[in-house]
Amino acid sequence: MNVKLLVTVSVLLLACLSSAGCIGTTTETDPYELIGTWVDSGNVFGVSYDLTLVCNDDGSALLTGFINYNDKRYDLDENLEWEYVEGNTYLGKSGTDSLTLRLNGDTLTITVNPKKMGIANYDIDFDINLKRSATSPNAIIGSWTVNKTDAYELKMVYKADGTGFISGQVYSNLGSAQFNQSVTWNYVSSNTYQAKYGSSTVPLKLYGDRLLFATIVPSTLGAVGHDNPISILTTKN
Repeated sequence: MNVKLLVTVSVLLLACLSSAGCIGTTTETDPYELIGTWVDSGNVFGVSYDLTLVCNDDGSALLTGFINYNDKRYDLDENLEWEYVEGNTYLGKSGTDSLTLRLNGDTLTITVNPKKMGIANYDIDFDINLKRSATSPNAIIGSWTVNKTDAYELKMVYKADGTGFISGQVYSNLGSAQFNQSVTWNYVSSNTYQAKYGSSTVPLKLYGDRLLFATIVPSTLGAVGHDNPISILTTKN
């Protein structure tokens, strides 16, 4: 593993050893949920650091930031690759080396082993946690679509004035039905937004700047008889 990446993980290990709650929990995730920006900063035993990990929708990632230790500054600008494994587990790769990543909501847990990494003589795994960075409140402004499938097609438009619309068509053994519904929308927190119409709400989650996840109930949008919720991942046009 290259020196800068090794030093980075060493510092994060110190942070874990000095704090409680280092062991993460297991949840089921979709591959795209890793996409976004993850941050951690602190000062532990005289070591200060500020790290940012950006995971893109093309499988690339970038680790940037700095580490100060014993009056020495290490600047980071490392290109990585990530891939989904299963469950809530991913791998972050740098050359022939890799780190296990586990995602639980807005927390990304990295597992490191000091002995395997060659930085200490004790063979034990430690978990360190990065937090998802909040997206911009206006990041969903624009047009979002999904290619037509055997079950549905969808287009969502969100405007700068807080209005928009959701339109599309669903297909099932009931036949096909179109819908077109005006909505208002607002930012909630982290990477979460919501669209509203009448008494109904469509939860929205943004991953990176190009993928928007929505859960709709077609019947409430005007597609009569199509009552089952549909979870859809849309792409920004």
